[in-house]
Amino acid sequence: MDLEVWAQQLINGLTIGGVYALIALGYTMVYGILFMINFAHGEIFMVGAYAGFYSLTALMAFDLVNSNLFLALLIVFLVAMAASAILAVVVERIAYRPLRRAPRLAPLISAIGTSIFLQNAVMLLAGARMKVYPDVHPEGRIFLGGIGISYIRIIMVVISV
Repeated sequence: MDLEVWAQQLINGLTIGGVYALIALGYTMVYGILFMINFAHGEIFMVGAYAGFYSLTALMAFDLVNSNLFLALLIVFLVAMAASAILAVVVERIAYRPLRRAPRLAPLISAIGTSIFLQNAVMLLAGARMKVYPDVHPEGRIFLGGIGISYIRIIMVVISV
């Protein structure tokens, strides 16, 4: 394997690793504060992704993406964050807070049940088919020697940091 292929795979790994690190940071913060494993953490992340998808699709219908991409992406991020935050608060109030003083098994079962409920609720509301975000990010690459780094990968790493 030559150096360019190795470097490109390193960049790919850093990009995907940044997203994994954000999810792991969320798991760590929840466990550090509530002392319980939140099995619904990934589902809350998923609801934020769907909220971003549907808000971006709506903004594309109103042609805001073409007229002001920065404002459109800011709105999409804010909607996704707000949807995730609201759902996280609702889950904490309904599924976790009543079980704070319960034996350790009860919150664990509640967390698993919440995860299954959210998965199936989103599948019923959004459908089981894969959805693909529209391409609105700037196309192009930055070349460092023979290694090309796409703009979207740079954006992902910067947002992760």
